[in-house]
Amino acid sequence: MESETLSTSAVAAAAGLSESWAWKARDQGVLHEPHFEEEVVALRVYAFVSQIVWPGTRRPRSARQDLELWQQSAVEAARQAASDSSTTPETALWVLEDSVHLVTTPADRAAFDLKTLGGRVAFRIPVGMWIADLPNAITALASRRRRGAGSKPAA
Repeated sequence: MESETLSTSAVAAAAGLSESWAWKARDQGVLHEPHFEEEVVALRVYAFVSQIVWPGTRRPRSARQDLELWQQSAVEAARQAASDSSTTPETALWVLEDSVHLVTTPADRAAFDLKTLGGRVAFRIPVGMWIADLPNAITALASRRRRGAGSKPAA
């Protein structure tokens, strides 16, 4: 992956999220400056896991929602997957209430299912697909920046 730095707004745009997600992630220590491409995937995972409420857990909407350890682990695993050469479009991040797991091959998925899931509640996040889509998302940002290059400034 290239080492182009991105603004916080660009990270949100590349992730397909509103800027408010990026600012919230920055305020909670999820996004660190300077922002690189792996932050796009980290932000997408953050937006996903920060909304999970496990069965039997109460969480008032009005209370401040600090990230729990499993949520922090999920974001960090996604960030690491973005720079891991063994990551493929089939790589998935499995999020359980007490752990996270990156699974890449069908054999790994079968072993994970048999050994770890066993009827437990889990979420599968397609980080491999998101990582594979990063070049297109970054290219789309570049085309957005070029708009109006020949236009006159507003009076």
